[in-house]
Amino acid sequence: MNKISFSNPRINTKNTLSIIKKALKKSFPNEGDQTIEFEKKLKKLLKVKYVVATNSGTVALFLALKANDIKKGDEVLVPNITFPATANAVLMAGGKPVLVDVDPMNLLINEKSLLKNINRKTKFVIPVHISGRGSNIKKILKICKNKNLKIIEDAAEALFSKFENKYLGSFSNTGCFSFAPNKIITTGQGGAVVTNKKKIYLNLLKLKDQGRTASRVIGQEDDYNKEGYNFKFTNLQSSLGISQLTDINWRKKKLIKIHKFYIKNINQNSNFRLIKFRLAEGELPLWTDVFCSKRKKLFIFLKKRGITCRVFWKPLNKCSLFKKSFANFPNSKKLQQKLMWLPSSLTLSLKKQKRICNLINSFLEKNYN
Repeated sequence: MNKISFSNPRINTKNTLSIIKKALKKSFPNEGDQTIEFEKKLKKLLKVKYVVATNSGTVALFLALKANDIKKGDEVLVPNITFPATANAVLMAGGKPVLVDVDPMNLLINEKSLLKNINRKTKFVIPVHISGRGSNIKKILKICKNKNLKIIEDAAEALFSKFENKYLGSFSNTGCFSFAPNKIITTGQGGAVVTNKKKIYLNLLKLKDQGRTASRVIGQEDDYNKEGYNFKFTNLQSSLGISQLTDINWRKKKLIKIHKFYIKNINQNSNFRLIKFRLAEGELPLWTDVFCSKRKKLFIFLKKRGITCRVFWKPLNKCSLFKKSFANFPNSKKLQQKLMWLPSSLTLSLKKQKRICNLINSFLEKNYN
């Protein structure tokens, strides 16, 4: 059986190794020249002033909160349907995550639910650009400006995705990305924080490097007068990232092509629909996600035929750490156990995608007619 995976990274081994060799020749595999080059390339591509690479997307969120002066007990509003890293980063930073319902059509944080949860303890909002969507970011910005709240964009799944000709992650003063293996580019593990604020940038540099305040010169006596950690990136990881940025336009076109093919070739109905993207306005579909009233049955049906999909995370209010009733999450309740990602790998062939579509259509015809 010809198996199809949910997501596989696309790595040019020859190109990557040639860049890694440069780091190894200098005998400096830790954070150095390659990391600076990687940050500069991202800065230019994303059209932001500052980029700080770090060792995971979760750490990027944590550092962004710390660099924006989060205080112990500050309430941070996060969507109820997101990867737990969003809320875990808040806990790591000493804040209190407060769950907010999502929009049933695009899975983004719901503005009405957001407004209901704002109180005097609320200091931050973390909108999550799920799968590359972010069309409500301007509405969130307006709400936060009126309420004097800070925004940290969780753009872990939205690298190079746009809305109205501006990159998601760059709308607020701080945005965070992930370079995990299933993203558009991967460094194994890794992440980045972007900002246009110099003060935040300088805070990030200190926080990720043990609170070091003096410019680093090997052998000199350094000064440490600020709280800090060891969240540096490595030249080896950066080399992998640099090699994948060389064909980034191809990668973006491939993801759009995959999504459009699914739209054209899967028969949608009230029980099965693709979650829409606003492609014309620049949203980039990292993955194609679907709503299916018989998700478990469809997942098993495809898996038995060698096709591995990925089910969505549980709503956070269903996880023991954040346990709450569904009373304030009517949309999350309707969506739970109904969402799934289809195979959307950069290595997915047209032949394999046709097979996926044909099998889904046969499932839909059998189960909904």
